[in-house]
Amino acid sequence: MQDLILPHCITSYECGADKLMKPECFQHFCQEMAEEHADSYGFGYDWVMSNRTAWVQVQGDFELLRRPEWKEKIYLRTNTGKAGALLAGRFVEMTDEAGNVLARADLQWVIIHFDTRRPIPLKRTELPLDKPAVTICSPANYPEWEAEAAPAAEAEQTASRRDVDFNGHINNSAYLIWVLDTLPEKLKPGEEIQRYRINFRRESHTGDTMHITHFAQGSFTRHLITCDGEIRAEIVIEWR
Repeated sequence: MQDLILPHCITSYECGADKLMKPECFQHFCQEMAEEHADSYGFGYDWVMSNRTAWVQVQGDFELLRRPEWKEKIYLRTNTGKAGALLAGRFVEMTDEAGNVLARADLQWVIIHFDTRRPIPLKRTELPLDKPAVTICSPANYPEWEAEAAPAAEAEQTASRRDVDFNGHINNSAYLIWVLDTLPEKLKPGEEIQRYRINFRRESHTGDTMHITHFAQGSFTRHLITCDGEIRAEIVIEWR
């Protein structure tokens, strides 16, 4: 497969009050690039739907070097990484017009069946599985977290209809938005997100009441999003 490269101009609704791209927008870009690239090779939304399946992201490692400004032209590049028994790798890179890297992402996806909601072994699909391993984010150095560490803050958030995507579950970016909306300012070790990792454990739907637990350690914060005692997602953020 060849790299897919697409231009984009940062819009007003993708920016915050500081006129810089909101962090969660890079996740939206990654999702769109994944669909565009997969679809160009016949493995996109229409292909999975015809098989009563869906692409679902289970992990994302995101590195934000600089948030682009409103009206700034950027370029997005993506391709697939090595596929395992269940996981299909993908990378996405965002650059400015001069070619400077603004953000990177290493992503892991699975194909789940609509009926069982369980992953399907990739060898049962028509996907090309001979890609070399690709990792573009700088080496991670996340800290170890004590199992009995006391939470620094807690909050609740109810998933609403606007959080749902066309797969019928809560969109990946909603979890980061909930975390940033409920994290007290006094707990932020810095002004900007430098890097964050998300692990998605279970699907969530409209009306689910999420319990968000925040932890802090040095320049990192950790966030557990649970519902009915089950972890739905875990996010670790490095701040600068």
